[in-house]
Amino acid sequence: MSAARRPSVHGRRRQAAREPTAEERAQAQRQLEQYCALNHKVMEQRARNEFTNSALEATKQLLEQNTELHTVWNYRRQIFAGMEAWQDESERQRLLEEELMFLQQVIRKNIKSYWMWGHRVWVLKSLPHAEWERELGLAAKLLAVDARNYHGWNYRRFVVSRLKAAASDAAPQAVDEQEFAFTTEQINKDCANHAAWHNRSKLLPAILAARDEAGRDAVLAAEDVLILNAIYTDPDDQNAWLYCEWLQDIQRDDPARCRLLRQRVSAIRELLELEDDSRRPLIELVSALVELDRLEPGAVADAERGECIATLRKLAAIDPLHIGRYDDWGSALGRRWGLA
Repeated sequence: MSAARRPSVHGRRRQAAREPTAEERAQAQRQLEQYCALNHKVMEQRARNEFTNSALEATKQLLEQNTELHTVWNYRRQIFAGMEAWQDESERQRLLEEELMFLQQVIRKNIKSYWMWGHRVWVLKSLPHAEWERELGLAAKLLAVDARNYHGWNYRRFVVSRLKAAASDAAPQAVDEQEFAFTTEQINKDCANHAAWHNRSKLLPAILAARDEAGRDAVLAAEDVLILNAIYTDPDDQNAWLYCEWLQDIQRDDPARCRLLRQRVSAIRELLELEDDSRRPLIELVSALVELDRLEPGAVADAERGECIATLRKLAAIDPLHIGRYDDWGSALGRRWGLA
């Protein structure tokens, strides 16, 4: 294929792969042989139940080349637990602090290694004296590099749980408040950050439980503002809508749920004045009115019921790929409301 007709990817012309030189092939073969020899050595040491500094160094060299060898991570933990130094608290602290430094090198190579993160959690649980604030700072740096990395969020939740467990009576609530503010910051930076919304949903029940009635109302009002800002920023992104539905589900009673639904309907109508053919808000408008009608029979007027049917017809026109869904939904509502 000529260069002029070579396919492009994301607007950039695909480059033909360069054939490696004989020297490069020979070097790759040497590296493969060295890797296989090292892997064989480690497996032999494991078969002999060898728990020595030599075995520890060999597993380190192998994991530096391949972080996905979960058997080697398991063996490395066995080595630590089988060493004489493990029984001395100060020596164990030193060994595991060195292990944390090694793991930071691994993170730079492969931030998404399941086995590495599991090993780091084990190290911290085994440390006689873990510095949880330092680990929280590491999690913040990881999320600054990739704010949607769920490994980083899972690790941060683990660290926060340990901070709360080690805190005094009043401090766990302060940790939750700090984390809640952190999710606000992340969502304001990127309202499509699903992990931040998910983390917020884990924190909000505790935040609400610690408030009196007025404080609870203030928190929920702030949540409404956050959701609206996200929806106005990207109406078709699902994260704020899903969080809004979850927020409705955790309300204490149906009157509170109806209040949120009315607020959602009002906000959607304002948004549709600006973007009247935005697919997700149109779907959410119908969903909110249908749910409101279910929770409070008679709350949805005939005109609003007609609006739902008309909105579904509009959706069928602007989103023909899902026309069957909208037709079925409209037919079901028409029969239910006697509008067929």
